Amino acid sequence: MRKIKYIFADMDGVVTDGTVRIDENGRESKAICFRDLDAIGIARRAGLEFAFVTGEDTPIAHYMAKRFGVETAVFGAKDKQAAVEGLLVRLGLTAEEICYIGDSARDVPAIEMAGIGATVQDGVHAARKAADIVTECRGGTGALLELVEVLLERE
Repeated sequence: MRKIKYIFADMDGVVTDGTVRIDENGRESKAICFRDLDAIGIARRAGLEFAFVTGEDTPIAHYMAKRFGVETAVFGAKDKQAAVEGLLVRLGLTAEEICYIGDSARDVPAIEMAGIGATVQDGVHAARKAADIVTECRGGTGALLELVEVLLERE
């Protein structure tokens, strides 16, 4: 069994359900699942750390990283593989030491390069095909917690 040290997670479609709510004033909002907040604490107690790799570079994305207590994050990552490669260098990790979870076609190269690649139940077909783990939860409904539980069971 490979030793995973970090979980790199996309935000939209993994931590959120991938939808954006817009009110009559044009303000956007997104929902998160508190089980996924719990997942980070559970993972950290077991020696796993988290990083976010997101294509968004918005106040909501920065707030979510802060709310989740995740200090390592790449915002505005349009090329997820390049963002992951940069984080690996910055953190002194190898690809085999990370689990990457994403839901879109843009995430597929990062899913494929990770020691363990994962996606959510409602991830795109290419992500589900590339992933070692496909959660039973849809994005934004506890998929991070499910992933952490699966990873800890494998140890």
